[in-house]
Amino acid sequence: MRRFCAYAEKVFGLSDHLGSLTDSRIQPRIPTAAAFACGFTLFATRRGSLNALEEDLRVPGRLQGVVGQEPPGVDSVGRIYAQMDSQPLRRILSDVAHQLKRNKALTSVEGYLAAAVDGHEFFSSRKRCCPRCQTRTITVNGEGVTEYYHRGVVCQLIGQELALVLDVELLLPGEGEQTAAKRLLERVFDHYPRYFDIVVGDALYFDAPFLNFCLDHHKHAIITAKGEDRLLLQDAAGLFAQQEPVQFVAETGRRTVRFWDEEGFTSCAGVKSPVRVMSTVETLRRRERIAGQWHETEETTRWSWTTTLTKTQLSSRGLWHFGHRRWGVENNGFNVLSAHWGLDHCFKHAPAAIVNFLLTSFLVYGLLQSFYQRNLKPTARKPQTLIGLAAELHRGVTEGPVPWSGLLARAP
Repeated sequence: MRRFCAYAEKVFGLSDHLGSLTDSRIQPRIPTAAAFACGFTLFATRRGSLNALEEDLRVPGRLQGVVGQEPPGVDSVGRIYAQMDSQPLRRILSDVAHQLKRNKALTSVEGYLAAAVDGHEFFSSRKRCCPRCQTRTITVNGEGVTEYYHRGVVCQLIGQELALVLDVELLLPGEGEQTAAKRLLERVFDHYPRYFDIVVGDALYFDAPFLNFCLDHHKHAIITAKGEDRLLLQDAAGLFAQQEPVQFVAETGRRTVRFWDEEGFTSCAGVKSPVRVMSTVETLRRRERIAGQWHETEETTRWSWTTTLTKTQLSSRGLWHFGHRRWGVENNGFNVLSAHWGLDHCFKHAPAAIVNFLLTSFLVYGLLQSFYQRNLKPTARKPQTLIGLAAELHRGVTEGPVPWSGLLARAP
C-alpha cells in the first residue's frame, strides 16, 4: 500500500490536490481530505461497503498510516461525501488522465483517440428514495410496486489498455439518457478540450441532434446504426446491394470482415454535414472443446455505423476498430466495476454522495490500473491480477504513513 501511494504521489502529485477538497460544513473538525482518504482506501482495497471498511477502522492503528491518526467513522465519511463539492474530484480525475497522456500511456489509432458515452443503472430500492430518484412501477405478486433507482451516463476512453473513466452524470427524474449525456459531454469537453477526438455511442444516439451537438463542439461522432425504417440505412442498403464487399481478416485470422463503406449521404435529416455509413458482415471462427472433442464453430454477425468522419480522415479498418471498441465501456468499465469495485452499491443515498463515491472509484480504478501496468515489473505482474493487487494493498495498509498522512490531522 505504501508503494502504491508513493507511486500516486510521485507520478500524479496526489497530495497537492487534497487541499482543494471542500464541503459545505461550517468549521469542520474532520478534514474533507480525511474522508476522501477513507474513500480512497475503500476502493483501493476493495472493501465493497462502508461497513466492511469499518471493520478495519475498529482495529486500533490499522489504517492510521493512510487515513490519519484519528480516522473518521464511516457515518462521518458518508455524511461528508454527501456535502462534498464534486468539482475538485473531477479536476483530480482530469489531471490524472492528462498526466497519463503526457507520459505516453495512451495509444492512438490513425492519430485519433475516442471516448464512449453509455448509460448504466447503478442501484434500485423499493423503500429508500431521495429527491433525485427516478421511479418506475413493477409488478410483485400481482400488485404494482413503486421502485426507486438511479441511472447515470458515463464517459470513458476506449481502445486503450487502461480503462479510464473521465466523468459521470446522473439522470434527473423523468429525464432521458441523451439529455444527461449532452450535459455530461459539455463538462467533459470543457475539462478535456483536446484530450480525445471522437465520441462513440450506441444506437440510442443515432439522431441528428446528437450528431450536430458533436459537430458544434468540433468533435467527430461514430454511432451504431440500427432500425430498418431509417431512411439513411435504406439508402445505404440500396447502394451496397449494387457493390461487391471488400474483405480483411482480423484477430489473428479468426475473424473475417466483409464490408461496404460509402460517404456523402444526405438522407439523415437535419445533420449539418453529409455522413458516412459502413456496414459489415463478420464471421468469427471458434475452436471449442465439447464432450472431450474439439469442434470448429462459426458465428456470423452484421454491424452498421454512421460517422461524421470521411474516408480520408479515417480508414474503414479504423472505423471498424472504434465501432467495436465501444464495448470497452461495458466490458472493462461497467462489468468490472460492478463485479469487483462496488459500482452498483449504494454507499450513501444522497445525490452528491452517489456522484462523489463514483468519482472516487473511477479515480482509484485508473490509478490501480496504471500502477499495475506501468510500475510493477513483469515478473511481479504475471502471477497477479488487478483484484489480487487490491488484496495485497489490503494486507499492506499497516505498513506505515503514506505521503499525504500529515494533511489529515483533525482541527483542535
